[in-house]
Amino acid sequence: MKISGTVARGPSDKRKYEGSRNACQSIETKLWDILNQSEIPSPVRIMDFGGGDGETMAPIYRKLDAFNKQMIISVEEPHEDSLRKYKELIDNTSMTCIDITYSGPFQDYYGHTLEDLRVMNAYPQHLQDRVLALHVLYHLTSIFDDPFDPYENMKQAISAMYTILKPGGQMIIVLEKNEFCLIGAASLKCSEVLFPHKTKNHKLLFEVWKKLLFNGGIADVLNASFPMFKASVQQEEVVHNVVLPTLEEIGIAVSIGCLHGLFADQSPFDQRILQFCVDYVKSDGYKHGLYLNSEGMWCFPLNTYYITIQKNTNE
Repeated sequence: MKISGTVARGPSDKRKYEGSRNACQSIETKLWDILNQSEIPSPVRIMDFGGGDGETMAPIYRKLDAFNKQMIISVEEPHEDSLRKYKELIDNTSMTCIDITYSGPFQDYYGHTLEDLRVMNAYPQHLQDRVLALHVLYHLTSIFDDPFDPYENMKQAISAMYTILKPGGQMIIVLEKNEFCLIGAASLKCSEVLFPHKTKNHKLLFEVWKKLLFNGGIADVLNASFPMFKASVQQEEVVHNVVLPTLEEIGIAVSIGCLHGLFADQSPFDQRILQFCVDYVKSDGYKHGLYLNSEGMWCFPLNTYYITIQKNTNE
């Protein structure tokens, strides 16, 4: 779930804007610290998987521009309009240019051979300094998939990103730790009530995220698949507060996380999910840290993992 600012029109909207802006600034600062791109010699090569419209990375690119860093950006983004906006962002940043873009879903990307990707002009011309997957990996697997294999999906996706990373380069994954927070609790309860036959899949999905990413198990997978290199994994858990004026808006925000875990963007919107999440927020939100602050805004903590995978030569 991306947190973004809105135009302030009244006292409530102004508070909403300030809270969202502070959250965005916190995320921006954390990404800048982790990426450590000011230390990379030009040109800096970055591939952004699921890059959206570039909003998340725009402040980073502007900072690098101020350092007179040349940037060569590759982007995978399934939505054509978002990809167009990302390209416009790059065009309007003086030291930045596009290498390749790919407008298909990530599942298609890692399903192709390198030869296929090169023919489609979807494979970067050079190995990358940084490979990004910022709030993207939720979309890999739907609990309705048949066959359902979230472990293999995650393994293939991260291996595809690791392949294009240069030795010494870093992969950055950002993922909300949904298992125990309001979003995760609501989505799991939603499965139990509305889709009980898929609850087992939902729990397994959370378990795969925990094993491979939050507990660092992906390092063993990568080291077995790429014996010439040694993957080292670092994780940092950061708590951001989501701040919104009404419980209904909190419920809508929570439902977005449910849809990520349930459908992986592959199914039509289900109104029952939205209503369930609004009701759950009102009845059980307090169990997961939901509170009303001194300014009359509803807040809940969102635990986000920043996972860095470094690719080192195995000497």
